[in-house]
Amino acid sequence: MLFTALAAHAQDSFADSVVSYVPGTGINSSYENSTAALGAPDSAAAITAPAFGNTNVVGIGDGGELTLEFDSPITNDPSEHADGMDFTIFGNQFFTLSGAEITGIYDHAGLTVWVSQNDSTFYQLVAPDGLPHGADDLFPTQGSGNPFLPVSPSFTLSSFTGHTSAYALSLYDGSAGGSSYSISWAEDASGDAVDLSSFPMSGWKARRGMAISTPSPGWRRCRNRPVRGCSSAWRPLDGWWHDSGREGGSE
Repeated sequence: MLFTALAAHAQDSFADSVVSYVPGTGINSSYENSTAALGAPDSAAAITAPAFGNTNVVGIGDGGELTLEFDSPITNDPSEHADGMDFTIFGNQFFTLSGAEITGIYDHAGLTVWVSQNDSTFYQLVAPDGLPHGADDLFPTQGSGNPFLPVSPSFTLSSFTGHTSAYALSLYDGSAGGSSYSISWAEDASGDAVDLSSFPMSGWKARRGMAISTPSPGWRRCRNRPVRGCSSAWRPLDGWWHDSGREGGSE
């Protein structure tokens, strides 16, 4: 899995620094530049031609981890954030084409996201049924778009297949795409909802193909199934972002 960026909606900001990075297996060593995940997603990335350069993406790999830090905490504010989404993760998945028509998507399914306020107890963000939920599923990055404006979560892959890229971008409505999340989706190990609205979200964690223990305040974690490198830009919520992944698949 390849990761390019992380962005927070309320602050209109991106990850500021790398806290730690442990690449997993199956990653080309040239894609182990963790600082590639900082800042905005590649402005040249398109929904059918994603970022692939090693200065634009960082590989996570099977069992790997990447933790990013943000200067400001991420807030859970459904009333103020578009579609109730608090942050966005940008990967290097892309729509596949047959001629001029979109036929599907090349992604890294299975990446889960976790949040914490104390770097000790983590809660998984579980998207409601019917919404895109993988951190590298929908929606492919369009670097020329607004990274702080999420694509409507009402769209599914079928909303794009059979149509042109121009039509797809009309559905994006100016967004840069990416996989957006709401802190209100947090659940504990029993599957019960957890109210994190009063906590300053200051960190993220992401993983692929690995179980995650309890989170801590200000953290988000992602767990993945086999995927290739993690290349995505996340909108920072607050604090830290951690991604661990599995290589095998492609963005």
